[in-house]
Amino acid sequence: MTYRIVRRLVVVPLLLLGVICVPRASAQFLTRPTLEWRTLQTQHFTIHYPERLSDWTLAMAAHIESVHDAVSAFVGSEPTARVTVIVDNPYDISNGFALPFIGHPLIFMWPTPPSPSSTIGDNRGWGEMLSVHEYTHIAHLTRPSRNSWRRIITNILPVRLGPIAIKSPRWVDEGYATYVEGRLTGSGRPFGAWRAAILREWALQGKLPTYGQLDGSGAYEGGAMAYLAGSAYLEWLARRQGGEESLVHLWLRMSARIDRSFDRAFAGVFGGFPADLYGRFTAELTGKALAVDSLLAHSGLVEGETVQQLEWGTGQPAISRDGTRIAIALGSHTEPGRLVIWSTAPEPVSARELAERAKERRLDPLDVPAIVWRPRPKRALATLYAVDGMPYENPRFLPDGRHVLVTRRESLGDGTLRPDLYIWDTNRGGVRRVTHGAAVRTADPSPDGRDAIADRCQHGSCDLVRVDLSTGHVAMLAAGTPERSYYRPRYSPDGQRIAVSVHEHGRWRIVLLNRDGGAPRDIAADDDANRYGVAFLPGGNSLVFISEKGGIPNVMSLNLATGASRPLTRVASAAIAPEPDPATGAVYFLELWPKGLDLNRVWPDSVHLDSIVALPTSLAPAAPPAPPADVDTFPRGVLPSPHGYGVGPRLYRVLPNAGIAPEGRRIGLSLASTDPVGRLTWLVQGTLGDAGMWRGVSASATLRRFHPFLTGELFTTRDYPSEQHAGTFAAPALDARYDGGALSAQLTRSYVGSSHRLEVGASLGRLRGSALGAGQRALAFAEYGTARLQRVRDWVFVERLTVHGDAGRTLGDGWLRGVGTAGFEVRRSGHGIAGDVTLGRVSPSVRPFEQFAVGGLEPPLFDAPLLSQRVVEPIFPVGVASGPTVGAYRVMLTGGVLRPFYLGVSAGDRLTRWHRAFGLDTHLPVVSIPFVALPAVQLDGGIAYSIDAPFRHKTRGYLSVVYRP
Repeated sequence: MTYRIVRRLVVVPLLLLGVICVPRASAQFLTRPTLEWRTLQTQHFTIHYPERLSDWTLAMAAHIESVHDAVSAFVGSEPTARVTVIVDNPYDISNGFALPFIGHPLIFMWPTPPSPSSTIGDNRGWGEMLSVHEYTHIAHLTRPSRNSWRRIITNILPVRLGPIAIKSPRWVDEGYATYVEGRLTGSGRPFGAWRAAILREWALQGKLPTYGQLDGSGAYEGGAMAYLAGSAYLEWLARRQGGEESLVHLWLRMSARIDRSFDRAFAGVFGGFPADLYGRFTAELTGKALAVDSLLAHSGLVEGETVQQLEWGTGQPAISRDGTRIAIALGSHTEPGRLVIWSTAPEPVSARELAERAKERRLDPLDVPAIVWRPRPKRALATLYAVDGMPYENPRFLPDGRHVLVTRRESLGDGTLRPDLYIWDTNRGGVRRVTHGAAVRTADPSPDGRDAIADRCQHGSCDLVRVDLSTGHVAMLAAGTPERSYYRPRYSPDGQRIAVSVHEHGRWRIVLLNRDGGAPRDIAADDDANRYGVAFLPGGNSLVFISEKGGIPNVMSLNLATGASRPLTRVASAAIAPEPDPATGAVYFLELWPKGLDLNRVWPDSVHLDSIVALPTSLAPAAPPAPPADVDTFPRGVLPSPHGYGVGPRLYRVLPNAGIAPEGRRIGLSLASTDPVGRLTWLVQGTLGDAGMWRGVSASATLRRFHPFLTGELFTTRDYPSEQHAGTFAAPALDARYDGGALSAQLTRSYVGSSHRLEVGASLGRLRGSALGAGQRALAFAEYGTARLQRVRDWVFVERLTVHGDAGRTLGDGWLRGVGTAGFEVRRSGHGIAGDVTLGRVSPSVRPFEQFAVGGLEPPLFDAPLLSQRVVEPIFPVGVASGPTVGAYRVMLTGGVLRPFYLGVSAGDRLTRWHRAFGLDTHLPVVSIPFVALPAVQLDGGIAYSIDAPFRHKTRGYLSVVYRP
């Protein structure tokens, strides 16, 4: 129980915050609070969305009450509280998630439509699929317990989860939502060709996940198995037990008065434990996959020639006009992808290999040479590596064969990521950026190389556009809508026509248009099969594309003059991304297998397939099943008028704050209030504790409506470090009651590979102390922080710099102070080494209160820049070293929650006496997660052994929790 609570409440939100892979000198939200937000309320939902996403959101919201009624009836439960829905897409991805908190359920939606060759590409509408899947999570996982003690415990926890959410493995959560997604719509993953293709091929190769891997694994498509295999397993269980009502029985047993584990509840419904019955399911699935394989083999498999056997995700190939070179993006499980240029000719045997073979024969004449069972690895003629972790993708050769048009995701500065166009010079190795913030997903250059056609995905729809490759200007050719999306356009060889895939009315089809985007006409629309990935064959009189007719994605060709079509492949798994060779007419394509996507090639003239093999639906899930007859249409409802978001509805959370260190102990409470988008966060805190710790009350708030963000705070505090537990190291002149306020402004810019933060502020307060005296303290400060990340294959290099300066007047005496910290990190495969150095200097004649004092925890009640003279080092008491100059260094090993470290600190007129220590620590800063009412949290803890006096051979520990708005 404890593990699953932690996994759902902590790990998942943290992973969601990791979608930006840049070093953070500033926090990143999943929402963009500075946009113009709107709010729409229906009977059961409150929907918040940026105004620019109005079309997509309103189209989705028109059906959401029908979705609510259908899903609630099917699942047999519904939440008692209104569901909050947030629509935003800063990262240009097709996804969503649900947080099934009892009392405050939430759904997050990213509206970018998926591509057709993804497992989520088959849907009646992206908004419909998202709302059904994510609301199923809410209706399913918020079912309350009927156990009175569990209800009492649930109600007193800060985050309330129902018994199904706590007990269920991931495959149950995601598998059931996928099951309902298909059952209610007759579409989605359960009835698409891609779930069947993956399960079938994995079964044929003996690579189906074990039960222990069903929640997810590091294998290719391992994370998707909870959806794909999980939903298929639940379908099998429902059929075996006589109907889908058996699944509702499972949920009822899991939420019963008698507290049962998932395995025990499962066995009571299905007559066996889940791991045991899963074994039977995989055996039957393998049998059906073998039946499909036998059927296809009897009809004649045509998989073409394997050009290169590959692993992990492989991008769509491109062939140069002279047919001599291939450009392809290669993915990797351990490092960012790279883009390579290969020769289309077979790789020759090198002289070194011939010599090695001859040597083997001389050493052992009876040895048997290896057969040639796969193509020789191709040598890269040119390679374009990822920049700052973002790979280049979607290559297309320009007419000269030397330059390649590619895309790469770039940041717009506010953390928003959008793909842009670049031109790669494969001879010299450089790239030239063509567009800025254009959001073009794929592009195809014209035969003269002056422009390119592309699909541009933004605001929840994908348009067909033309891009001037010299200026980057983007012009609309055909506008997408929430119900119509364009994908992967291709020019004809003469540049006068455009072929493009279009998703509309629940199907992918092929449309042919004039160069200016006019006179559209459907191509190869003789049935309701999905067709996509279109390209022109040499001469421009025929097309190749992917057709899912028969239940398997295969390559087909179509003669534009006669309208006749024929299959070019008959594969057992799935084919995607056909790419004709302009010189020879050969068609390259990618074929699915359990380790990734192989690059294959077929010659159309040599293929003589006269029919498409239709897979029997009885072989599901190794084949697509027959859709149910009673799917829901989700009627549209009348929507109320949306209104401005303002600062949003308020969410509240009471959180404990605490600290223990050589200074002493403190404990307190923090009341936090946020809105779902994060526009306004306020925090009221109070602490009690020992005299050597900061105590008092404070109120602070951050407004993120505009750039820069504004933060204000008021506080009344006291701290007497001369009375700390560890002994008398701090002078009595540091003891003070500090009351005051501060106002600051923070401007952040985040890019791919770099981030920048500038904060300026001022404070006015009053100090009182027996040795210090009494009077005003006024200061102004500025702080700049930056971080830079570089990736070299699987190595990551990070550099950080923070510079702080402040000027002020304390009890009538003026002073200036500056502090700088420079740091680095080098890591590989998640583990590495990091270090930083800090130097600071203050005016030499300043009062002792304003001189540097090393040691102690971070102040919990006001912003740390107001007390920049306190050099935080919690293993030492405050004042272990003090003076007008300070220096510190730290080296640590990274990659785990606990980090081994070695440090040294010194302060005084000169840095001559150092205090050194080594130990283990943890530093977990979590940015504010506004939609769960969580302010920014910083958790610090550690234990260290001191090397130098006065703590020589002493071991001390500390723990601290600090909140900021």
